[in-house]
Amino acid sequence: EQEGAETLMNSTGIYWSIAAGAFVGIAEILSFLVNGKGVPATQSIPVIIGGSVFFGAVLGNLWLAEDVSYRGWLGIFLIMLGITLVGVEPGASSG
Repeated sequence: EQEGAETLMNSTGIYWSIAAGAFVGIAEILSFLVNGKGVPATQSIPVIIGGSVFFGAVLGNLWLAEDVSYRGWLGIFLIMLGITLVGVEPGASSG
């Protein structure tokens, strides 16, 4: 740490840190469950990761009143379009 720098912690910040960790854990468990059902990782991982980008942006905008520019929304739309293209692809199975 820099001299004179102070780290501030409060119960709200700790609460949000715990919640963030829990949601990351849920996403990881979801990926294991989906992949265990035979869905190829090339389809499941982009859907789960891209979905978290979408929901994070929407929740940040609606719940935390964060601003997302039109360019940002366009980027999120393109991510979702790419996820759709990957998700509907039949995928190749090895073997």
